[in-house]
Amino acid sequence: AAIRTYELDLFRRLLNGLLAIPGIRIYGITDPARITERAPTAALTISGLHPRAVAERLGREGIAIWDGDFYARALIERLGLAEGGGVLRVGLVHYNTAAEVDRFVEAVERLAGAA
Repeated sequence: AAIRTYELDLFRRLLNGLLAIPGIRIYGITDPARITERAPTAALTISGLHPRAVAERLGREGIAIWDGDFYARALIERLGLAEGGGVLRVGLVHYNTAAEVDRFVEAVERLAGAA
């Protein structure tokens, strides 16, 4: 229970940070009242940026993030995202910190602002 609470607290921080950035679209449940209905993992896109380019850029900054369809090809196709490279996926676990979440959100904000 303590790990789940910690991970969801981190995810709330991530979600709030990302939702404040223009051009970010998060897929799945974003309603804070329903946060317990999801895993602390987000699929997102940044308007004007290819997911692979974002993942590579963040990787050079030491931030691990993945791009693609994550074996959910039919869903990604249905969302109209297959041709554009799918989505970015970031997951939080018990060994992540609030500082890491903030660093990620700041990096995404910089990239979104440059798009």
